[in-house]
Amino acid sequence: MVFALVAIILAVAMLSYMAHRGTQTYLSSSIVDVIGAVDGRTVEVLLNKRKERVMLAGVGFPAGDQKSESDALQAVHDVIVGRRLYMHIHKEVEGCRYVSLKSSNGDCFNSMLLNKGIARYDSTGVGFLADLVEAESIAKNAEIGIWDKNRALFRHLTKESETSLTGSADEFVSENE
Repeated sequence: MVFALVAIILAVAMLSYMAHRGTQTYLSSSIVDVIGAVDGRTVEVLLNKRKERVMLAGVGFPAGDQKSESDALQAVHDVIVGRRLYMHIHKEVEGCRYVSLKSSNGDCFNSMLLNKGIARYDSTGVGFLADLVEAESIAKNAEIGIWDKNRALFRHLTKESETSLTGSADEFVSENE
């Protein structure tokens, strides 16, 4: 009986800790102009008239899946390059900033990539971010993008994905205008 009570207390403590860690705290927030992309998760921004490269927090790709990386790069170009967005810095490690990019109405580009199945959640550098994990779960449950049963998840594909980037970009842009 005592062990069960201790186990319950530990479980509640762990859940509280995870919930606290998952809350979105930012080191800083700024308004930036997105000017380019290096790849599907490395974006170039103008911050205080200086060009900087930043990493999209929580955005990753299945190992060896070049299609998901190229889809994400295309989404970056179609949706956010040339736009002014809010940049929230989650973590900075050795000069590398892990950020989320949001529109003025709060739509998060990082979440959009995960929600549409273009990318998968990667905790490297940032740890647990509940909003991004939830966005990935939506794509997994809907079996879209990289989670599509007809698509090999962890290998390079030569055929086109059924996920339409144009639709994704149009939805994101129309919500922000």
